Amino acid sequence: MSEPGVTAARRAASEGLRALWTLALVLVGTAALLWALDAVPGWLRGEPRGVRRASTVEEAERQLRARLMLPAYFPDTYRWPPKAIRLTRDEGGSVALAFDARDGTPSLFLAETVGGTGPLGAGLLPEAAVIQQQRAGLGEGSTLSRIVGEDGTLWNQLEWTAGGRHFVLRGRGPLEGLTRMARSIHGVVR
Repeated sequence: MSEPGVTAARRAASEGLRALWTLALVLVGTAALLWALDAVPGWLRGEPRGVRRASTVEEAERQLRARLMLPAYFPDTYRWPPKAIRLTRDEGGSVALAFDARDGTPSLFLAETVGGTGPLGAGLLPEAAVIQQQRAGLGEGSTLSRIVGEDGTLWNQLEWTAGGRHFVLRGRGPLEGLTRMARSIHGVVR
């Protein structure tokens, strides 16, 4: 091959490598931009990645592709429908429903897994510190906890596993109401 032919081949190879490098940068940049845009709604709401919102219980069931097990007994001290519904499809899926009291203050959370008895998805329930814990009469491994919320309010929390699901019922109302709600979830606690 002559000298001009070798130079032309090198130039063509160099241009090809430059084009591949440019393509790789564009693809990586696009992927990073899409990842950031996907995370923006969660950042704005202060929610971890993967947590979604639903406007109704039926919408949450459609997104999770599972029926929720809700209590048949619901005290009239809380407002229905839920104020907020948050869900995640990670690890089989889980959901948390938030309810206000009649005076408008946050007063009740009901959370459950729909794809097994593992832990609830991260970020579904507000952070809380356990100050007291004991066994509860809702089946094997059930617990009753007294917890302090982020704002310093005291809550009662029942936690149990039954019917192939893990449940958390956290409320500021009387413990008897929470227990009655837990026992009224169809097919879960007898």
